[in-house]
Amino acid sequence: MTTIHGFLFDLHGVIADSWQYHLKSWQTVAQELAVPWTAALATRLPGMSRADSLTTILASVGRENDLTPAQF
Repeated sequence: MTTIHGFLFDLHGVIADSWQYHLKSWQTVAQELAVPWTAALATRLPGMSRADSLTTILASVGRENDLTPAQF
């Protein structure tokens, strides 16, 4: 029989809703890039990867190719 020494729980989005913090972070990124934050962006981003989220934010103002790979 194996002795259990602990448990690991992934609470992100399951028990604790952390989307509000992610949303605020993406709003800050958009602001730093001088991209207007819109309700449409807020509804499109949930469930996207970080790369897709950043691309979506930039594409909302036609700037998806503005960043170098290093900046991205």
